Amino acid sequence: MQRAYLHGLGMAAPGIEDWPAARAVLSGEIGYAPEPLTPFRTKLLPRNEARRAGAAVHLAFRVAEQACAERDASTFAAVFSSSAGDIDIADQLCMAVNAPERAISPTRFHNSVHNAPAGYWSIATGAREPATSLSAGPGGFMVALCEAWGLLAERGTPVLLVCYDMDGSGMLAEARRDIGATFAMAWLLDTHADGAIAVLDRPQPTSAGPTPVSIPALEHLRRLNASARSLPLLAALAAREAAAPVIASEQGHWRVPLTPL
Repeated sequence: MQRAYLHGLGMAAPGIEDWPAARAVLSGEIGYAPEPLTPFRTKLLPRNEARRAGAAVHLAFRVAEQACAERDASTFAAVFSSSAGDIDIADQLCMAVNAPERAISPTRFHNSVHNAPAGYWSIATGAREPATSLSAGPGGFMVALCEAWGLLAERGTPVLLVCYDMDGSGMLAEARRDIGATFAMAWLLDTHADGAIAVLDRPQPTSAGPTPVSIPALEHLRRLNASARSLPLLAALAAREAAAPVIASEQGHWRVPLTPL
């Protein structure tokens, strides 16, 4: 498959609540102020499930809901990618098993599972299509994009791509200096052009260096956060200009041609 079409997108980062805010910042219309994200609670899940869901689930839902907008997400396959999942819950479990009583919260345990956001998304949308959960370290975004591309080529039906990495406050967060700050993005990809936002040509491996972002604070985030490595592509979308940025990956860098429609 040589081309994929982008039909919806979402983004969240410090100081950026959604894609319209991201577009204004990335296009230079307004300055960037990295304030903490406001709390988000999905309305797609029943109240009890929403209350039990962890922060990583709500972060993934924040951008996935933007990308899907009012579409019927039950028909979409999905690829979820995160380098560390819900790092705070993992830290709490590690502390618990080292305490004398070794008491593990069942709710925290099921939120620590790496495919928890994908599972909650299936519950919320009624989706019965394939859902893949990946963890590919700093190269997570590019690995996830290639996985979504292959799934789209195989099935020919829409694929939701969700990449999220969240900062934490415990000992594990201190050890994971490669995350730096919370960032999430989502794309809805399809094989047809009608109503598309942009067209992507097939990614190609390259020996060129990664494309930077012009805003220093977001460039710093791009270097730290695996999911934020998507920022050069999001910047091209915000500028509404054709571009072919190089995306960093430990599996080799990739050039991804993109043309807004």
